[in-house]
Amino acid sequence: MIDGPRGCRASEFEEVITLINSVFRTGTDQDIRTDYPLVFNQSKVEYMRILKADGVVVAHVPVWGREAVVGEDRLRFGIISPTVTHPDYRRRGYATQCLRDCVRIMEDEGWPLSVLWTLEATFPFYQQSGWEAVGSQGWLYRLSLEEHALFESGPFDVIPYDPRNTDAFNAMMQIHAAAPHRIARTPEEYRALFSLPKTETFLAMSGREVVAYLTFGQGVNKPGLIEGGGDIAGLETLVRHLLLNRPSESEIQVLLPLVPTTLGQLLEEKKPGSGHPIEEASGVGYQMMRINSLEKLLRQIEHHLRSKSVGIRGKVCLVCQETDEAVTLRFRDGDVDLSTERSAEALVLTRRQLTQLIFGSHPAAKPVGISGKTGKILQTIFPFYVPIWELDHS
Repeated sequence: MIDGPRGCRASEFEEVITLINSVFRTGTDQDIRTDYPLVFNQSKVEYMRILKADGVVVAHVPVWGREAVVGEDRLRFGIISPTVTHPDYRRRGYATQCLRDCVRIMEDEGWPLSVLWTLEATFPFYQQSGWEAVGSQGWLYRLSLEEHALFESGPFDVIPYDPRNTDAFNAMMQIHAAAPHRIARTPEEYRALFSLPKTETFLAMSGREVVAYLTFGQGVNKPGLIEGGGDIAGLETLVRHLLLNRPSESEIQVLLPLVPTTLGQLLEEKKPGSGHPIEEASGVGYQMMRINSLEKLLRQIEHHLRSKSVGIRGKVCLVCQETDEAVTLRFRDGDVDLSTERSAEALVLTRRQLTQLIFGSHPAAKPVGISGKTGKILQTIFPFYVPIWELDHS
C-alpha cells in the first residue's frame, strides 16, 4: 500500500531522520538534523514530503524557502535538500513523486525559482522534473599552512565566537546584513547557522568592537572557510590566525560566492588568478536550478534588468515551452517594461533552456545559441547570479 506523497507527521520525524542518516551520514559522526537544523526540525515537517510503502517511509524530499538579496532585488526561491529513497525501494519513481510535490508547494507559495546541489551522476533524475545544471556559481581558493606568511596580523585580538555573547552575535548579523549580495536570514536562522556542529567562528576585535568574522567548517558537508565578512584587515588577521593554528591539515579550502565579497577581494589580492570553480571543492557539488515561474522570476530581478540594459533598445519575448507562459521585455535605455503579452517573434525555449539562458550553462550542456539582436540583448542582461554562501547550502 502506498501512502503519499504528503507532509511528514511529527510521529514520523525520527524515522525520516534515520533513513536520511543511513544514506548520507554513514561512516561519520554527523547527524542530518544538526547539520541542517533549519530544514530538519519539527516546525518544518509539512515541508518534508514523504512517501510510505508497506507502512514505512521509503522516500523523502524536503523544500525550504529562502530569499536572496541582490542589490535592490529580492528573489524568493526554494532549496531542495537531501533527496533519499530506501535502497530496497529505488527505481520505482517514489522520490520523483515527492520531488514533484515539492514543485507544487513552491508554486502554491509563489516561489519562482528552485535551487539544489548534487553530483553529476544524479543530473538525469532532477532534469526529468525540470531542473538544469548551471554554470559555476562560486570560487574556490586553496591555502597551504605555509602561506600564512602571505597574510599580516593587524592590530586586532582574535577570539572564538561564543553563542552566549549577544553583542558579538548582533555584530555578526549586522556585518552580514550590510552586504549588498546575500541570503536574507532571520535572527533565529543566524543563531542556528553560526552554531552548526563541526564549525568554528572567529572574531577580529578592536577593543570591544567586532570588526570581522570568519567561519571554518570541518564537516563532510561544509569543509573549509565557508563564510567571512567585515573589515578586510580584520579578515586578513583571521585567515593568518587560522593557518597558524591548523597543524593537522596540510591545506584549507576557501569557498566563496560568485559575487564580489570582501573575503574574495582579500584572497585575490594575496593569490591573484588562483581561484578555481567552486565545484572543484570537496563537499560542494554542482548547482541545479528550476524556473517555476518565468514571469515571477523576471519581475523579482527587475532592478538587475534595468541596470544591465542601459544603452539597449529593443524587445524580447520569451516563452516556456512546457507551460506556454510568455513574458515580453521592452528595453529603453535602462527602462524595462515587463508584460505577459506574446509576440509573433517569440523565442520558445524549454524550461531547462531558459535556466541555462538566465543562469549560465553547465560546461557539459549544449549552449543555448540565440543569434541576431535578440541574442545580443540576452547576452548583455544575463547571466544572473544568486549569491549563496556555503553556510546557506542545505
